[in-house]
Amino acid sequence: MRMNFNRALGVVVGLTLALVACQPPDEQPVSTEGEAEVVVRGLSAYQIDRMVITAQPGNVIQPLVYNSSAGTFSGRLVLPAGEYALNVEAFSSYYYPPVQDGGPSSDGGYYDAGYPYDSGYSYDSGSSDGGYPDPYPDPYPMDSGYSYDAGMPPPPPPMDGGSTGGGTLVATGSATVKVVAGTTTAVTLRVYDITPPPPQGDIAPIIRSVTASTAETTVGSPVMLSVDAVDLDGDTLFYSWSSSCPSSFFSSPFSASTRWINSSPGACRISVTVSSRSLSVTEAVDVAVFSAPVDGGPGEGSVQVSGEYIPRPTINSFDIRGGGTSVNVYRYNPNMPIPSLRTGVTYTINVQLDYGTRSGLFDNALEFDCGGTVTKSYDNCTTGGYCSASYSWVAPTSLAACKMTGRAANSGLTDSFSIGFAVR
Repeated sequence: MRMNFNRALGVVVGLTLALVACQPPDEQPVSTEGEAEVVVRGLSAYQIDRMVITAQPGNVIQPLVYNSSAGTFSGRLVLPAGEYALNVEAFSSYYYPPVQDGGPSSDGGYYDAGYPYDSGYSYDSGSSDGGYPDPYPDPYPMDSGYSYDAGMPPPPPPMDGGSTGGGTLVATGSATVKVVAGTTTAVTLRVYDITPPPPQGDIAPIIRSVTASTAETTVGSPVMLSVDAVDLDGDTLFYSWSSSCPSSFFSSPFSASTRWINSSPGACRISVTVSSRSLSVTEAVDVAVFSAPVDGGPGEGSVQVSGEYIPRPTINSFDIRGGGTSVNVYRYNPNMPIPSLRTGVTYTINVQLDYGTRSGLFDNALEFDCGGTVTKSYDNCTTGGYCSASYSWVAPTSLAACKMTGRAANSGLTDSFSIGFAVR
């Protein structure tokens, strides 16, 4: 896979260089050399597997060693006193720059975008994938024939940050430092990502309109068709017309405009596909073809049919509150124990409903077989869908075993849900 080094490195990565020199004993000559200690933090060896620092003048080259426990690259340079230009180069064996081929292909015009041969997917235990040799054999040959190596080489063994070469240069940094004998100098060096941004993928063409000179015609009468499309990348557009009626004919099936004739009656859907490079879009228009009137007869007409599904409404739950009672009764658990309600107390009962559609005539009601007074106080089910209705019920003043029933209806389809409780 292509590593995104803007994420791997950040926009910049701080690199601190400490120049250290040890003060010799008084009786010894003062040293003219200093020691440079370099530490790069915030990187992993999986992203950057080799880093090298060079000091000029002198062309002193030192690989930085990766410390997996600390997650840092570090190294030391012993330099004579003086002014130096420090340059750091970071390499990665995991980076595959994408190559844009600028032409039609199955991958939007990008030659595998850094995935060699097999588009990055090999399900053949690392051997063969449909006739294309896999350049990176599966490192796990006993994995039931599945290779998830994304078409990439397996991770190499840990490197020592410079013991071997190779890899792609992905980041660089530089700084100037003056090494002074017998003193400690600090300098900050930033390492910048130098990999290019990901390539811009192809933008599909856009169909602005498809027009037909008429939506109704007779057998043998032509219909003029045209499509208005644009490609925002400026790519060349290609057109292809088709019809659901096999007896039809296009005068220019691969042009933006064409003449269409059908030799038999029927309801025809005419489609046009507009392509640029490897991407395409399709839109359609409907044309009704009638038989020509015979001997002055009435001829044929068409009917445009639209269907709409009306589901049965459902009462989902009751929410009963008042007189110290607060209980929810759900449709999937109707036999749950319901506490007794008190005589003469006013209760608020919220009914949750689902009509499953926004079309129809919606109605709901709440009934009690033990009497009392019930009044609807709120209802947002006038447009259907998932909704609720709220009722106020004054319980009867005498003891009773009571059944409460909610009812819902839409265009003749109904539902009801009942629960029972005692009034004491």
